[in-house]
Amino acid sequence: MNLNESLKEIAEYLNIEFESVLNDYNNVKEKFPGFVKWSNLSAEEWEKKQIDQTNVQEVMEFYRQTPNYIFELMEYHSTSSKQELSNTVIQLAKQNNLKKIIDFGAGICQDSIIASMNGFEATAADIPGKTFDFGKWRIEKYQIPVQILEIHNEVPIEENYDAITCFEVLQHVVSPGKTLTHLKQHLNSHGRLFVTARFRHNYSLALQHNEYLEDVFEELIKKCGFEVEIKRHMWGKDDKTKFLYVLKHKS
Repeated sequence: MNLNESLKEIAEYLNIEFESVLNDYNNVKEKFPGFVKWSNLSAEEWEKKQIDQTNVQEVMEFYRQTPNYIFELMEYHSTSSKQELSNTVIQLAKQNNLKKIIDFGAGICQDSIIASMNGFEATAADIPGKTFDFGKWRIEKYQIPVQILEIHNEVPIEENYDAITCFEVLQHVVSPGKTLTHLKQHLNSHGRLFVTARFRHNYSLALQHNEYLEDVFEELIKKCGFEVEIKRHMWGKDDKTKFLYVLKHKS
């Protein structure tokens, strides 16, 4: 999925001309730098609303209502770096004979779509709202079997899974330790949790009270009952470095 394909899909969903969406993106591209240009509009919206970052429901409500995440996530998933991350996880899941997978914080559902296309029993989990509605529309568009789980609280999962993906989620949740513990409780004994997160030197939507975790994230992992099986550099350098963590139950 390249950028033009992503923008065409947005135009189809919104029932507007592709040229209009492309023009909007080019305007954003000219105005803002960065890896994902549209993230700047999400950040502007977040800052304008002055979200109470300690209030779970207020944070969740932002993600329910924002229209910008559709554009931001479609741009993000069109990058070669994100596609390499997704493909790496698929390969590792196959190597470990993992069958049943849930994407926690699925957004536009691209990783669930990829998992299903690769033969996995896939579930997409996210907060109901504009972004997840678009993700569900995409699942129907591609006519593939992906289960849907709507997140209404901090502990929404009921079934167990062989694999859980949690990409760029933990820096946005009010209690990352609580989320990690919940994911562990629903990971089969032989399973793997695939995580990416950057808590500091990120953009505004990364909650400020989580910034300290940039220095102690691996300690939190151990505290929550996981051990690090793989820590793989994916992209970036210095304080912009992105790692993929592959976690399993502590021996």
